[in-house]
Amino acid sequence: MTHLFTKTAINMVTTTALGLAIAITANDLAHAAEFKFNWKGDTGYSAKGSFNYDTTTAPSVISEAGLGATNNLQSLSISFFDPLSNLINSFTPVLSGVSNYSFLRFNFDNTKEQIFGPFDVGKDDEFPGDTWLNNNLALIDEGFSDEVLAKEFGFNNRDAAGKKRILDLSNNSVQVSKVPEGSIIIGLLAVFSLGFTAHRNLDKAT
Repeated sequence: MTHLFTKTAINMVTTTALGLAIAITANDLAHAAEFKFNWKGDTGYSAKGSFNYDTTTAPSVISEAGLGATNNLQSLSISFFDPLSNLINSFTPVLSGVSNYSFLRFNFDNTKEQIFGPFDVGKDDEFPGDTWLNNNLALIDEGFSDEVLAKEFGFNNRDAAGKKRILDLSNNSVQVSKVPEGSIIIGLLAVFSLGFTAHRNLDKAT
């Protein structure tokens, strides 16, 4: 009875994975664009993230600002690391087409595949541990900040008392790379392959 239950479960997992792969290929991936981005400061702090949007509705330049429903972004996430590559914190400023970050500034040219202009991604509710990366000079030029900083990007964090501190600065830009459309399918097919192997091994055992 146990073997029958296990075999049924494996069949369900493998069938579901294959079904998802086919569905995504036929529908979502045909209209979705996903990108990864990264930044590194002069003293070794870094940020990595990803974002995606629907190519059927997106203009050549995607611009997002503030709270609420986004114009084009479906999701935007970011993780922050110290110079030893230890995770400091992770946030998802945009989820399911809604921004939860008051200071969000995001501009992306999808023809050049470049992030440009005002940039502020992360979380800042003035709580300890809040962390964000912003383009200081672009924000200052557009009147969003009155800070006097010599370098373009700033890696910011709030300490245990909630006080803002700048952990790193750099003129390094945010680098963007497109995620291959087939990578999701490969992952799902890997699940299917593992399930098929387990199914075959279970048949041999029984």
